[in-house]
Formats: sequence, C-alpha cells, structure tokens
Amino acid sequence: MTNEIEQAINFCIEALNNKIEQSQEVKGNSEYVLATLNEIKKLPYEGRNLGIGDFSCSDYGGRGSFVDIIQRFGTSAITFSLSWLDALLLLFDFANYDEEEMLVFAQKIVNDDIIFNHVLKHIISNCVVLGDIKKAETFIPNFKTTVIFREEDNLDKGYLIILNHYAMRGDDKNFFKYFKQSKPTINKYEINIAKQFLVKNYAKNNGIEQTIELCKHKNLGTKLYFNALTACSEQAKYQELKQIFEKYPDLKQPELETELTILSEAYLKAKELSISIDDDFETLFDRTLRVNRKLKWGDIKLQDAIFFNLGLANKDNKERVILCRKNIKNNWLKKELVIK
Repeated sequence: MTNEIEQAINFCIEALNNKIEQSQEVKGNSEYVLATLNEIKKLPYEGRNLGIGDFSCSDYGGRGSFVDIIQRFGTSAITFSLSWLDALLLLFDFANYDEEEMLVFAQKIVNDDIIFNHVLKHIISNCVVLGDIKKAETFIPNFKTTVIFREEDNLDKGYLIILNHYAMRGDDKNFFKYFKQSKPTINKYEINIAKQFLVKNYAKNNGIEQTIELCKHKNLGTKLYFNALTACSEQAKYQELKQIFEKYPDLKQPELETELTILSEAYLKAKELSISIDDDFETLFDRTLRVNRKLKWGDIKLQDAIFFNLGLANKDNKERVILCRKNIKNNWLKKELVIK
C-alpha cells in the first residue's frame, strides 16, 4: 500500500491547492483517496497512535483518534477543504511518517496558508504528545502569515499547543514560561480553558491548599477556585471537601452555590465508587430546595442538576429517588432519573 498511500497524499495536496474562490469546497480525485482510505480500514493499524489534529485541553484526550476520524469517510465524495485535511492527516498517520517528512509534503500546499498551518499544528502536536518540546519549538517558525480580520504571524498557535500540554500536566512553571508567547489577549477563550485545566490538574497533584496559593498568581485568580474544587470532587473526596469548606469559607461562594454543587458531585462520585461517607442526603436535599432558580448549569438549571446528582447517588433508595425526581422541573432530566 506504500505507493497507493503516497499517491493519495499527493492527490490530497493537489486538491488543497485547487480551492474554489469564495468557497470552502475544493476539487480533487476524491474517488482514489476514498478507495485508499477504505482499503486502509481493512488493514492493521501501523501508526504511532499519537492522535489526529491539534492538541487541546480536554477531559477526553485532547485530539481526535485515527479510528474515530477514518470512520467519517465512506462513499460520499470529499468536497470540503477541512475534510481533505482530515484525509491527508489520516494518510500521514497510517503511513507512520515522521514530522520532518510531513512538513516536506505540507510545504507543497501553496494555495491555502490556513490549511498549511493546520497541518503544522498537527506536526507540533505530535512532538508535544511525544514529550519533545524542544523539537516542537523548532517547527513554530514555519507558520505562515494569514489575514482574516487582521494580519497574524500565527506563531502563538504553536506556543498555545505547548501551553495546553503543560496545562494538562498541571505544570505551572512551564505553563507560565509559554504564557505570553501564546498571546492571551488574542486567544482569550483558549487561554481561559487552559487556565481552568492547569488549576484542576495542579490540584490533583498538589492538593487544594497549594492550589489556593497558585490561584493568587496575577494571571489566574479566585474565579478558578471552582476548577480546583472540581479536581477533589472527581476524586470522590467528599469528607475532605467538607473540611476544606469549613477551613476556607471563601471557597463556598454562596452566590454561586459553589459549595453545594461541588459537594453534590463528590457525594455522587463517592457513592458510585462505594466509598464510605457521611449520609448527608437530607442536609444536601434541603439546601438544594433553596437554590436560586436563576442559576444555570450549562443549559439546565443548577437546582435540577443537583437534584439529579442526589437522585443518582441514591439509586438504590427508591424513596429518595422519587423525592429528587419530583423536584426536578426539567422534563428531559426527570425522565433520565429512572425509578427502579
């Protein structure tokens, strides 16, 4: 398949150089590339399993997987540039090309600087996943300047990948080493997510007290306390959290119901893991009755979300589940809380 894969790669590059003006569609030999991808599906995977695309902060791995992304390709023609990009990255990955080889091919993409930069982010992300930060940095100067709303050299996109890597490791020292180069005033959303994961992962490694000190950093702040507490709730540290809130009352944030939200999540996690904890159902339930209905939890009301947690945590207690279900106003959530 070596020759077929290289030919398919060349067809991808040819297509990406053949973009239709004022459109995201491109013209290329979709039939050949699809046939190659479908043939690859039948073969044992021989890549490095590093992932596809940019490395970002996520609870689910940070990158798309080869298996998931190749399933997007079946019989429908490849028409859009981002789909051609995915096909190209899949072929690179399956062929087990190293980062230098990928760059040589990518440099043949001469009519779409944005797509070239996407390939470069994939290359840098590979280096980061491999833990070779120095090598990742050597690729950053290859970014091409683009003009969308303004002219950008895009070097920050490479440093942002490295920043995300250290956020996921909870490594505050190296995180702030790359902070300014990631241009926080431009990449506000991405930097905010990275901060949240930094604090959360730092708390997992260092505990809540050291994390409170970390949040005093001028580029973090008390608004990130919630992320530190989430690390504890995900580890089912219900008993410890009760003590933490008593010792540090500023963490309670009653206007946001931070204490109740975190405790309900830790309570649920502990019950799921069969960890012995105080049976505080009645106390938590009574507090939830008084939650301000204006507070949201994603797309639903916070009060409904907490009642749902309490119901799930007590799934073997029919009376408690009925009580929680009765107080949930969201019909979809109510249906999800099954009474056994």
